[in-house]
Amino acid sequence: MYVQDHHAFWGTIKYKLQGILISLLILIPLSCSSDDSQNQDPTPENPGSVSGIVEDENGHVYPGVELNLTKGDETTTAFTNSEGNFLIKAKSNGAHNLSLKLPLSTEAVNADMLSVNITEDTESKADFVIQPQAVTAHLNFGSVQLLEEIVDENGNTPIASNEPLYAANIFDAPLGMLTAITAPDDHHVTLSEFKKANGELLVYCDGDNATLQIMLEGMIPDGTYTFWLAYLNKPRKVGENIDFMNDFVNLTNPPVGASNGTENIAVADASGVIDVVLEHDSCILTDEPALVIPILYHINGKTFGGGHVPDPEEMVHMLAYFQ
Repeated sequence: MYVQDHHAFWGTIKYKLQGILISLLILIPLSCSSDDSQNQDPTPENPGSVSGIVEDENGHVYPGVELNLTKGDETTTAFTNSEGNFLIKAKSNGAHNLSLKLPLSTEAVNADMLSVNITEDTESKADFVIQPQAVTAHLNFGSVQLLEEIVDENGNTPIASNEPLYAANIFDAPLGMLTAITAPDDHHVTLSEFKKANGELLVYCDGDNATLQIMLEGMIPDGTYTFWLAYLNKPRKVGENIDFMNDFVNLTNPPVGASNGTENIAVADASGVIDVVLEHDSCILTDEPALVIPILYHINGKTFGGGHVPDPEEMVHMLAYFQ
């Protein structure tokens, strides 16, 4: 009985060992096959892209507009071309946010950020509709005044409404020299007359040009005015101090229109109204981070082209801030 049990026991052990050996022989090649698959490179991803247009409600297109396609820490930046179109190749597929940096003094009509699903080898579509906003023209006086240019006969800030005004030299020698601000009919302009000026500017782009609709009233009757592009390297609030040495992009601000200054001129009518349209050969709403348009009154009615305007010949009547 013992011998039989002994042989049965070892037979069972031998049978189990054979089974384990067979299992190992089967598993070893499977294990190697699994390791090989892990070492292989995954199928390379070919991210898709997104394209679209930036335009206003009237179909005017905006070049130079910045767009950012973002997914987590990934950001790809692109700009619209002269026809307002953009194409951004994504870094990966999946859900992204596409954001628009609005041109100066515009608002988004649909949204300034859109959700975009990027899929492999596919060009998604996303369009932005914006609308330019009218910008108020502010008097160059009081808290908005630049460098205290408008003064009384003693070089101080005028207070009384009937005080005759003078323009102080702020760039040309002798600095501080006062020039009487006179109208074309030779009468001396008073503070109350000066402060009648009001109105707004509306600017829109269409490709590589800008249109300025200028609507002002209360200007000096029959007065000659010019309009200039004072680009800033950072936004400035109305009335905030502007550093003439460090904040302006250009040492000499270019005129609206032709560079020779022949297209930035407007003459008020006998009632002091200026209602004109001026053109410029670039989209001034996307050229720089901020823009102020000074509106200069030419005391003797003469203009001086695109170069330096002599201090005794002009004064800044109004300022329009595009931010």
